[in-house]
Amino acid sequence: MTGGGGGPGPGGAALSADHHTRTSFSDGRDSLREVVPAAEARGLRALYVTDHVRRDTDWLPSYTAAVREAADRAGRLTVVCGVETKILDTTGRLDDLTGVTLLAIADHRFPLPDGPVLPEGVAEMLADGRLTSESALDALTAATTAALHSVPAGRTAHLAHLFSVLPKSGLDEAAVGRARLTRVAEACRATGSAVEVNEKWRCPSPGTVRVLRGLGVRMVAGSDAHTAAAVGAWAYVAEVLGDGGGESGEGYEGEDGHR
Repeated sequence: MTGGGGGPGPGGAALSADHHTRTSFSDGRDSLREVVPAAEARGLRALYVTDHVRRDTDWLPSYTAAVREAADRAGRLTVVCGVETKILDTTGRLDDLTGVTLLAIADHRFPLPDGPVLPEGVAEMLADGRLTSESALDALTAATTAALHSVPAGRTAHLAHLFSVLPKSGLDEAAVGRARLTRVAEACRATGSAVEVNEKWRCPSPGTVRVLRGLGVRMVAGSDAHTAAAVGAWAYVAEVLGDGGGESGEGYEGEDGHR
């Protein structure tokens, strides 16, 4: 399903919840009073509001209160108060988490031991030999797994737009390899965390999703909607999580040579 109302369509439960949406509290265009009815009109059963927090965010108390008020008004739709928080370094350090239920853990910048680096900075480091692709992928894997283990008790988490930072940095997702994906899967299983299939950034790849699913990782749908109209509007996500559950599409060559 790529638009219009009438329920989640192919994919059933996987497409009936949008785990990644923005409002005008951060960089979304529309307010909660527009986003929540849009989710209801789309036929969703659950809406996860995940506005983007940063170190200088000062609106978190009013945001969490507003989302909880919206949840009380929502009727059948379950509205969950979350934030999108950046992985900051290879220790898994995260941004502010106060007052939220769900953490959408994101790789907006490349988490290296000394802190986050812009993707173009990583591309330069790769080009001039200060960083190798293997060490970069190892750092991202370490940071991602550590971030999952850094989630405080009483909160749930999922990995938002996993590996979206790779093409921006000049790296190939297929090079991640099965061994690194296994480490991510182990951290997901140990912490009860999911991996999001992201509509906006079309990631992770169908092959990566297939490997993660085979390793027992729960996959969820996220539009990364910055407007009410984009909430629960699935195209890429429906292909990957819909009928066939991502079993079709491009292959993934693991480090052990298995597809």
